[in-house]
Amino acid sequence: MSRLRQLDLVSTIALALVVGLLGAFDIVGPAITGGATLTTLGLLAAGSLHGRSALAGLTRSVRQLGREIGDHAGADRLLAPSTSGVDLDLRLAADVRIVGVTLARTVRNHYAALQQCLDAGATARIALIAPDETTMAEAARRSTIPDRPEIFEHRLRPTLDLLDALARHAENSPGRLEVRLLDFVPAFGLIAVDPESTEGEARIDIYSHRCGTAEPALPLRADRDHRWFTHFVAEFDRVWTAGRPYVKESA
Repeated sequence: MSRLRQLDLVSTIALALVVGLLGAFDIVGPAITGGATLTTLGLLAAGSLHGRSALAGLTRSVRQLGREIGDHAGADRLLAPSTSGVDLDLRLAADVRIVGVTLARTVRNHYAALQQCLDAGATARIALIAPDETTMAEAARRSTIPDRPEIFEHRLRPTLDLLDALARHAENSPGRLEVRLLDFVPAFGLIAVDPESTEGEARIDIYSHRCGTAEPALPLRADRDHRWFTHFVAEFDRVWTAGRPYVKESA
């Protein structure tokens, strides 16, 4: 179709040139020249009408596509079941930031990678709830199991043990590990890798109010999702500021 359209355009231009030359050298009479001119104008008008029709059709198609994308770019495209960030590679990161409730799966899944990034000189900052009675009670109430705060105590203790071991590892590494305890339950979980870089990535866990249920996660990239990426990084900074440094209790 595009080749035929190009042929029509070339033919019209050629006809216009021939008519102009014939009229300029008085080879044909005014009647013939006038008729050919009107014919050429008619062809141009028809071509213009066809172009406008094609443009209108393209516009409708683009609008329809936009509606279809908008209708389907919902939860299934934006969210996925949380994997505690196992799809993120922390090993070569220079800056790792993690926040969550007990971080039981997160620290366990990323323990070896955190060791490697500390060995490479990275800074890792991790914030989680304090092992205090009031904080664990708040976590239980938020999960609609107010009479079961011991669940969070059982999840939190192994995490703190792993962080203690990671801190000992960091003492002999060029990297730096910082851990802070929160006297409140954070509204979301986050793992951010090199958030100050244009290639930074993050995974946001959206916490539910039911203990043990699958939670949705939102993947973000600094270059693609700048607005919300910077929003959650700033949220981490606020949470971090509100935390207190973790000091291992003496045995």
